[in-house]
Amino acid sequence: MRLRLTLILTGILAVFVLLWAMWPSPISPAYWDEPEAPAMTGPLEPGNALASADILDVGDPGATEGVAVAENGEVYFGTPDGRIRRFRPGTTAGAEDVAQLTGGKILGLDWLRPGLLGVTSVQGLHALDVESGDNTLVSSGAPAHPFGFAYDIAALPDGRIFFTDPTTRWGHDSNSSGFYYDLLENRPNGALYVWDPATHQTRLVRSRLFHPKGLELAPDGRSIFIVEAFRYRILRVWIDGPQAGEVDVFADNLPGIADAITIDAGGRLLVTMPGHRSEALAFLHRHPRVTQLVMKLPSWVSTGPHTARSFILELDPETGEPLDSWHDPDSRLGYLSHITTAPDGALWMGTSDRGHLVRYRLPARSDTGPDSGEIAGR
Repeated sequence: MRLRLTLILTGILAVFVLLWAMWPSPISPAYWDEPEAPAMTGPLEPGNALASADILDVGDPGATEGVAVAENGEVYFGTPDGRIRRFRPGTTAGAEDVAQLTGGKILGLDWLRPGLLGVTSVQGLHALDVESGDNTLVSSGAPAHPFGFAYDIAALPDGRIFFTDPTTRWGHDSNSSGFYYDLLENRPNGALYVWDPATHQTRLVRSRLFHPKGLELAPDGRSIFIVEAFRYRILRVWIDGPQAGEVDVFADNLPGIADAITIDAGGRLLVTMPGHRSEALAFLHRHPRVTQLVMKLPSWVSTGPHTARSFILELDPETGEPLDSWHDPDSRLGYLSHITTAPDGALWMGTSDRGHLVRYRLPARSDTGPDSGEIAGR
């Protein structure tokens, strides 16, 4: 009797495994022999500097993925339901609504000129007058290249607006698995676009990018740094001069999945790193068939997202080599996303999974030691 029951259960299990193997996977992952992650030593050595960062609660989780600071110190951020909100540091008042732009998540902010805020969302690129609340949908895509979702934005002095689309294959929804699908599929689904004020048209600058996210104009004024998150690197895209159209790898084999990039008031090139590299993810990149099987497991089997261990990475603006890093030792900051510098020199950062803003002042260069730092003044 016991033998018969064992045979029945074994048969059922075999049928289940066969059906599981034959069931189509939601993704088609590519092979990548991911390089070994750099050792977290020297300028990468974890410390506790960001334990002193100032946290300001302003809303629900995901309310501050994009952030911008005005010349008068007012801080603007977007929300998952399409609002732009304003926070005035140093006052007792909470954040206030400025405008309702869309019905979908706000992702990136940058100043087009004083008082006029460029905004990227799941619908496209917007321009918002922060005083009147009037807004215009500047672009919802380029001919023959519809957006997946617009993410970060870099406004140039000549009026051109560059912005990234991390994935044209998976739409953006904070409650969906699109981010993880794109991460595990490991294919170049992203793109870089530019809106040209001379033609009022959007054109594709570069396609086949691996989840491009943050943007920043390089000090030379003729190229743009772009975070290629799922390749752990930063590209330099030449936009003017004799090298226009060329693309170089500026910094390679970063110690984590990068998000945003900025140059602060002191000329330091800073990158937000929401998390460290994962050996499990490297294994899946090297074994796409295993990845397909994992993606077919029921959702309750998943262990869910890992706890954030965010840090700020400083790179040499000429060579791309790591110079320093400032770490969150207890994961209280969440997944750091956009980063910008206020007129007083303090850094302001958004988060993709929390309802707070993060403010931090980097140590002066002469004070820089292993992961040193101090809180930004209130």
